[in-house]
Amino acid sequence: MSAATSITSDFVFEHAGEPWHVLAFLVLAAGLAWWGWRRYGQTAPGALGVLARVCRTAGLVVLALIIAGPAWQRTTTLTLPGRLLVAVDRSASMARTDGPGGTPRIAAASVLARDLAAAAAGRHLIVDYRSIGNVSGAIAESELIAGPVSATGSASPLADELAQLVSELRPDGVVVVSDGRVTAGSSLTSLPPTWRGRDLQVAVLATGTDSVEPELIIDEVVVNREVALDEREPVAVRLSTRALPKGPIRVHLTIEGEAGAQTEVQPDGSGGAAMSAIEARLEAVFHHEGPAKLHLVVEAGSGPGMLHREQDVAVTVSERKLRVLMLEHRPRYEVRYLREAFRRDKTVVLHAYLSEGKWRRWGAGSASDAGPDHLPLSTSELRDYDVIIIGDLGPDSFREADLTSIDLAVRRGGAGLVWLPGETGAISGFATSKLGSLIPVDLPEASAISRGYLGNEPHQLSRTPFAAHIGLLDAGDVAWNQLPSLLGACPVLAVKPAADVLVEDQHNLPMVVSRAFGSGRSLFIGVDDTWRWRRNVGDRYLHRFHSQLFRYVAAGRRLGNQDWALHANPRRASPGDIITLDMTPASSEPPENPPDSVTVRLKGPGGEQLVRLARDGSGFSAHLPAPSAGMWMLEIAAGPEPRQVDCGQLLVLPPTDELRDPRLDGPALGALATGTGGKVYTDPATLVAELPDLSRSESISAVTGWWDSLWALLVALILFAIDWSIRRVSRLP
Repeated sequence: MSAATSITSDFVFEHAGEPWHVLAFLVLAAGLAWWGWRRYGQTAPGALGVLARVCRTAGLVVLALIIAGPAWQRTTTLTLPGRLLVAVDRSASMARTDGPGGTPRIAAASVLARDLAAAAAGRHLIVDYRSIGNVSGAIAESELIAGPVSATGSASPLADELAQLVSELRPDGVVVVSDGRVTAGSSLTSLPPTWRGRDLQVAVLATGTDSVEPELIIDEVVVNREVALDEREPVAVRLSTRALPKGPIRVHLTIEGEAGAQTEVQPDGSGGAAMSAIEARLEAVFHHEGPAKLHLVVEAGSGPGMLHREQDVAVTVSERKLRVLMLEHRPRYEVRYLREAFRRDKTVVLHAYLSEGKWRRWGAGSASDAGPDHLPLSTSELRDYDVIIIGDLGPDSFREADLTSIDLAVRRGGAGLVWLPGETGAISGFATSKLGSLIPVDLPEASAISRGYLGNEPHQLSRTPFAAHIGLLDAGDVAWNQLPSLLGACPVLAVKPAADVLVEDQHNLPMVVSRAFGSGRSLFIGVDDTWRWRRNVGDRYLHRFHSQLFRYVAAGRRLGNQDWALHANPRRASPGDIITLDMTPASSEPPENPPDSVTVRLKGPGGEQLVRLARDGSGFSAHLPAPSAGMWMLEIAAGPEPRQVDCGQLLVLPPTDELRDPRLDGPALGALATGTGGKVYTDPATLVAELPDLSRSESISAVTGWWDSLWALLVALILFAIDWSIRRVSRLP
């Protein structure tokens, strides 16, 4: 739109600046006319006398008007159109469909554009549409009128973007179309103090509501993709929630259509619009080999408003042999029967060694069947074992390096350590050794332990409520306390903090105690004559009892049998966010011989991306922008052995900050408008109707004076000359 030009012409008196000045000159002219008529004197007879008197009177009036400065004024007026900046918030929250009739919030900008297009010509407006909300650039008016534009911005630095636009464009007025939700930069209240000196007209078109619908998202399901047959596998379900109804979140798990575990978790109770993270933990048991599908159902609330989410996870089920290393002083009854029972179990590989005299392999056969011909206690050799059994031995049977390897195998390798002491009480010697901290109970001296075993006091065993709660030590058709009594047991002074009692006797004395240490777990078994349960039934109960315990303490091998942990920080990000990939030691002690360099491969919906990690303290790290939305798997491309690294995942979501709290921020928009003398509107038509006139006018006047012209002088002279001529002809003085 160009400037409009108008021209007007007016008769003015240059020497009469005020209206009363004109009146004064008119009074003067009237007074002179009266004086000239009444004081004319002797008049020529007839019409000539009247004409002479009129000419003199008119001449006096002309002189008075000439003194007033009569002029012709020509005024040219240039009307400049007002520049209106319409800033359209295009952040992701503006895509929410809570506008009138279920339209997206940003649709209000299209309605405003149509109303402004109809009124712009008559209001002398030039409208400039610009994007804010982490989306920059101009918006064509035709694009807005055609329909809602996209809203994809990952953040809302609205105040900073508005300040920059106003500084660059210097508009006469600003209309902000937004929900007011600022997620980055300065707040909207910082703008009015800087705009007050600009004489800037500000109006706000608020769109959206201050309510938010509940949301329930399954972020990630963490489960081993290679699971063992008939073993309990942990399943972690990580959820994101917002504004959930009161009540627990129900998580159901089924395996190939068969009912599985279920649990309930409580949301944080805030009920607000911010996303909160919740994790539900379950256990799954897979009874059939081959590919299997784990189906998860997550529900919150009830009735028509119930939130329901489902997700499938594919796993492969295979029989996993439990590899056990048994270390004993001599072949006493308990370990002899236990060794034979596990040799007959096709799901267990048992390697046994005796220290009597000197360490020797207990049993004949190949290395794969009976074990190496030497004691396999190096760090690399212990990686092959899920469970290490230390029988009636003391620390003097081992080298210091052997004790260190066992400690690392448990804490970092996730192996299970089973203490199976005997009547010599040699286990008491470990209290002052490196492995002493791995015993989950406090024990008396060796002589007291010997008396406990040799006292032949009967003990009826039963599993504790804790063991029953985790589904451990199911005795089957006959309860443990119905089996033959066991004679003698290791006395326990105290159960260490954080340890769990799994089995107790009829006097509630702890018989089996477990405790986690790093990635692994230690187990203390205070009885050594479960072979008594073999009467008439063979290995049925002896094997059932020990196999459940051994697989329980070996669970860490499936969860943490790695030296390193590779993870993204944060685990959930938006595209473009700066994230950190960290590869850190899996335990408090760094692994031996760390790699010189590490390269990580990110695999996801956008293909593959290689990232080189730099040394960072005891680990490795790298910073990079988050890739496109989707689930990205972290893999080792170069550096350590992939099997030594517990690799995590990176979940890249659409703009998280924008969707975390998408409510209309009415107070912020109100402060922006009222702080600049403007107003908040919800109806585009009302905003356009009340929009002030932003146009500016510039006038240029050209004055053509009559009083200083020859013609004005001639008129006066002619009038007086006519009067003089008539008087001369009439011979009057």
